[in-house]
Amino acid sequence: MRIKVLIVTFILFTAMAAKAHGFGLGAQFNYSAGEVFAPGAALTISPSRRMHFAVNWYLDSSHVNTVGVTMDILVLPIIHSGFINFTLGGGLFSNVVFDDDIAFNGGVRVPVGLNLLLLRRRFEIFTHVAPSLGLDFLPNLEFTKPFFPMALGARVWFR
Repeated sequence: MRIKVLIVTFILFTAMAAKAHGFGLGAQFNYSAGEVFAPGAALTISPSRRMHFAVNWYLDSSHVNTVGVTMDILVLPIIHSGFINFTLGGGLFSNVVFDDDIAFNGGVRVPVGLNLLLLRRRFEIFTHVAPSLGLDFLPNLEFTKPFFPMALGARVWFR
């Protein structure tokens, strides 16, 4: 019963976000400094062209599930030709890793990316790197070593 409530809540939240802001669903490959290379999926909510909230899920080769949440503000669209954008911004991240022990971390990131918008801005091909630094909260409280997550993917936007 709880799973059904969670699924219905997620669907309603997604529908409200789509009506209010627009959202994108996509698939991506994640890579982080030689440690993780994993396929994944992402739900991105974009209240403006400069702000993105994303929920990311990926599964690495050892079948460890990771769910991450990011919030980025893109402060510098360097190239904006209508369909090609080079962006630079700042943001926050949080990750939960479901392994033998649950791990939880969060911190700051600096996303630098390139995206290509096609089909009236409905389809996006993107790549980015987001140098990140934060804290591990579980299993122990300590600073994370700096890491450089990268992604390559595609999204369909519903606006």
